[in-house]
Amino acid sequence: MSDLGLLIGRLAVSPMFLLAGWNKLGWPPGAGITGLLAARGIPLPEVAAAGAVAIEIIAPILLILGVLTRWAAWALALFTLGTIWIAHAWWTYPEAQQAAQLGVALKNLAVAGLLVTLAMAGSGRYALRRD
Repeated sequence: MSDLGLLIGRLAVSPMFLLAGWNKLGWPPGAGITGLLAARGIPLPEVAAAGAVAIEIIAPILLILGVLTRWAAWALALFTLGTIWIAHAWWTYPEAQQAAQLGVALKNLAVAGLLVTLAMAGSGRYALRRD
């Protein structure tokens, strides 16, 4: 049963990242993720945006396949925690938006918890390459 649970966890968390990464590919330069990163003072926002898109597309594919599961889960967990401080820092938003941003931050914290669990447990039996 634990192998089935690991498969379900990998399959359940992956689409969220794939869709987000895919959607970022269509954003024009200077807008969307690049603009947000620049506004938050992140150095080399274009490079950071490209890295974010790469993580959001490659890591969930690895999770779905069960290849390098631990590495992919750690990468996504750290990425997800980083988004709390970069994109969903509720304390920096106007008061009317703080509750919504706090909700997203807490969701990201929960997703990061699942990803840490996957990173610790590995892919399970239902994977192309068990780790």
